[in-house]
Amino acid sequence: MPVSLRHRVALGCYALWLVATVLLAAHELGFIPLLPGVEPGVVTGATVFFALGVVQLLRRGWRFLVGENDAS
Repeated sequence: MPVSLRHRVALGCYALWLVATVLLAAHELGFIPLLPGVEPGVVTGATVFFALGVVQLLRRGWRFLVGENDAS
């Protein structure tokens, strides 16, 4: 099954955010020095994921309120 470019980009960004999160955690535990761009990358990724989640909740809530999810 082919995967769209949009999904590949999304998975790539998610993987980069996970790596940055692990690097930040390793820095906080004292294993490695803080690499440039790690902390802003984690904060930016978390902000984007939060915003996407809010948008999804609003869309689902709106669809529920106006009744677009009928099972007919």
